[in-house]
Amino acid sequence: MGRIAAIRWLGHSSVQIDLDDTRILTDPALTARLGHLRRHHRVDMSTVATPDAIVISHVHLDHLHVPSLRRLGREIRIVVPAGAGQLLRRNGFPNVDETRVGDTFDVGRVMVETVPAVHPNRRGPHSRVVAEPVGYVLRTDDAAVYFAGDTDLFDTMADLAPIDVALLPIWGWGPSLGEGHLNPARAATAARRLQARVVVPVHWGTYSPISVKRPVWLDAPAAQFADELRAVDMIDALHVLAPGESVVVPSSSTEDPLELELVADGNAVGADDRDRRLDESGSLDAVADQPAKVQSPALVEAEGAPVVVRRDQPDP
Repeated sequence: MGRIAAIRWLGHSSVQIDLDDTRILTDPALTARLGHLRRHHRVDMSTVATPDAIVISHVHLDHLHVPSLRRLGREIRIVVPAGAGQLLRRNGFPNVDETRVGDTFDVGRVMVETVPAVHPNRRGPHSRVVAEPVGYVLRTDDAAVYFAGDTDLFDTMADLAPIDVALLPIWGWGPSLGEGHLNPARAATAARRLQARVVVPVHWGTYSPISVKRPVWLDAPAAQFADELRAVDMIDALHVLAPGESVVVPSSSTEDPLELELVADGNAVGADDRDRRLDESGSLDAVADQPAKVQSPALVEAEGAPVVVRRDQPDP
């Protein structure tokens, strides 16, 4: 089976994308604490390989996070929206490039196109840093991967189609959303506009305010997104990952039969055992503390989807 991409979700908007022997990491937010937020899944940095480049979508703290970037090394190439470069250079990162909508740049054999995003442009009330948010489309001869960053729908989104893998934000870190975000319904509209073959939801289920133990809303967006995709006849495209899990995407031209393999704790999970676990759990909320053992019902039901899912490293 010809592989065109491997996608590993590390939580929130942090995604490791492997294309054509090139590795790109998006918006790394990897720490247990992030301002007033806490992470519900620890990142084992020994499993996070050094990327060829990091791309940043916008300057909010949970997307441009200096302590997380330090964990990856100061010499890595970082691409940021125009206006954000000086912030990183002041913090000791010398290899910083700025980009604007309409720009293209190469990372290894991957051509990266900087595309629009609709989202607030200021870093925060105590910072003077302003940069227009962007998204990215990563292209090779065989694949197109869209990383939206944070955005709402925008008029030219359909011009990006067709997309092989769409990494779409479906929520945030709180019980409600501010401006410039996709909720599950609008994310389903985005998936349709993009003509996405594979959809991986991001920006959900990772961070919440420190004062809350594990909020009931943390895992709900994925189930809601599945319902919305089902309503527009795109459920087969959906692949819900737990932090640390990967999806390997084969070529759309392959004639091999579908192979869908879940691996938990280093062992393959058979279909019967997988279904039994789902029957016992009954919902995403019930299995939220066991990400290495189950997948969402949407993933198990998507038997027509062209993917292989593997567990890189079990979460503690």
